[in-house]
Amino acid sequence: MNFKKFLLFFYLFLFFVSEAYATQIEKIAVFPFENFTEDKNAESVIMPVLKQKLKDKGYEILDDNVLNKFFLKERIRTTGYISKDIAKKIKEEFNVDAILLGSINSFSKNNLQVGISAYVVNPSDSTIIWADHASASAEDFVKILGLGKIETIQELTSKVLDRLIKSFDKVPAFKEKELTYKIAVMPFKNKSKIKKAGQIVTYMFIEELFKNKNFEPVNYGEIKKAIIDLRIRKKEQLDFKTIKSISDYLGVDGIIIGTVESYNEQEGNFPPQATITARLIDVRRNKILWCDSYQYKGDDGIFIFDWGKITTAENVGYKVVSKLLNKMSKIKW
Repeated sequence: MNFKKFLLFFYLFLFFVSEAYATQIEKIAVFPFENFTEDKNAESVIMPVLKQKLKDKGYEILDDNVLNKFFLKERIRTTGYISKDIAKKIKEEFNVDAILLGSINSFSKNNLQVGISAYVVNPSDSTIIWADHASASAEDFVKILGLGKIETIQELTSKVLDRLIKSFDKVPAFKEKELTYKIAVMPFKNKSKIKKAGQIVTYMFIEELFKNKNFEPVNYGEIKKAIIDLRIRKKEQLDFKTIKSISDYLGVDGIIIGTVESYNEQEGNFPPQATITARLIDVRRNKILWCDSYQYKGDDGIFIFDWGKITTAENVGYKVVSKLLNKMSKIKW
């Protein structure tokens, strides 16, 4: 067998192994998503629809009452992320194949806007095996002559969730870990007026890292645990000693730290815009490997009439994150 045939056989083998593993996910524990919006009812609107859509796809969802009792027993207060220890306990007690977590980043009944980030972890080791993001306003669905107009938050929620879980059946995407760099994303410092913009952008970076074949992001629950156990106070400014501690604790190749300089929704004639600065630290050499800043406005991509316009700060922010990570992925270690 020549080398080319061997490579073909090898990649086919990896493909079929990953596809076989994907079909094994049957039972899912769905954690209540973190609500970063000002609407306290956002979770009660979104979560039932999400669970029903997953059930319609054939997945078994762990009963809410059972899960809530587990939260009380383990004194779990924040459900947007999970540690390795808790993930294993859920696996042992309820025999789930996956744990779905996420955040509600935007939700407005007045402006008809919904935005969600979500990811799935393997309960055996808490590694991320799927991650995605979806956000839209009612305006995004309007076509020529006003066709496709959305009138209710329920209808918009359904459409955004359809976009979010469209790739869910492809979980997990196979990555050869020996060919990837393991990256920890520290919580981004927030200088914007939107209260949770730093956390929203942190999750966006993790999602985009997962989608990139060159990187393996650390589950955010393990990062939070490291911050607590190592007593790290200034997450956006790390000295060499702290970098070494994080590296040893998480076993990572690199650490991303950054700042959300601005993150604004549309105001009058001013389009939504976001400015984000990020740095990648090579923990093996204790040096900044890459640093960049990028700004984008919702009307920067317009090419005719309003086509190409981005109507929400969340989608503008995701555009910025994608641009930054695209640049970062091209650097040489």
